[in-house]
Parts: sequence; structure tokens; C-alpha cells
Amino acid sequence: MDFFQNATDDQIALMGCFVALVTSAALMYVSVFLNRTYRKTQLRRDAGHAMSLAALDERSAQSTKSRKVA
Repeated sequence: MDFFQNATDDQIALMGCFVALVTSAALMYVSVFLNRTYRKTQLRRDAGHAMSLAALDERSAQSTKSRKVA
């Protein structure tokens, strides 16, 4: 703590900039990490939804083929 009392204004400003740079880099890392996790979850959900829609379309096509027209 003695260093902060003896630091000049320029040194305090440089330390503040360094802290801001490290903080913004940490936030960017967390943001990228969370985005990758969300994207994987979203892709799995979309893939499962697309597969269920394809199965539903296939079932409706089969039921249409089996109907007899009078």
C-alpha cells in the first residue's frame, strides 16, 4: 500500500489503465466461453427439433399414402 501513496499521477493512471485492460479481457473471455456453451446448447436443441419435425413430416406422409380415396 505504500507504493500507492508514493506513486505519481501518471503511475496511478497507468495502473488504472492496466486494471481496466485486464478486466475487459476477463469479461471478453467469459463472454466468449458463455456464447460457445449457449451455441452448443442451441444447436443441440435445434437439431433435436429438426429431427422431430422430420419424423412428424414422415409420419404424415405415410398416413397420407395409406388413405384410400373413394
